[in-house]
Amino acid sequence: MRRTAVEPGWWIGALAVGLLCTSGCVSATHYNNMMQQQEALEASLRSEIDADQVKIEQLENGIRVRMSSDLLYPSGAVDLHPKGRAALDKVAGHLATMANQNYEIDVVGNTDNVPIGPELAARFPTNWELAAERSAVIVRYLQAKGVNPAQLSVVSDGEYHPIADNDTPGGRAKNRRTDILVRPH
Repeated sequence: MRRTAVEPGWWIGALAVGLLCTSGCVSATHYNNMMQQQEALEASLRSEIDADQVKIEQLENGIRVRMSSDLLYPSGAVDLHPKGRAALDKVAGHLATMANQNYEIDVVGNTDNVPIGPELAARFPTNWELAAERSAVIVRYLQAKGVNPAQLSVVSDGEYHPIADNDTPGGRAKNRRTDILVRPH
């Protein structure tokens, strides 16, 4: 029997590749599933995407569904607008399926940097509380639509993660949003 020479330390490289794929990489199965889920979400929300009220993005470790505040809430309110409920109804089934597949779903509230007005200040002293309540309203709504609450989280970024300049009305409108982050557990 002939033996072939094996490079010393070959197993270190193999071990490193194995550790990387088990610790941080998304498997091909998860990636393909996420792509299918993203396509389903996009198809469900096509009219909202076309109206520039929703943006769906593939992230390194999941999917982000970014929904404008104008779609979800009447101005200065935390109760869902009928248009917001309709949009959430379109994706609730998809999110329920993903939650049942052990995906985590974070609902992240964001605001602009304008201080809370007097009509809301007694209930929400800062944008932190306002963003948190808006996220909680969506989480409760999704739970009522069948999304596993053990996979849902409420997150408030308040005014501290702007995506646009807060010095213009258009920039502030972009910063008032709710992100639904879906990622494999």
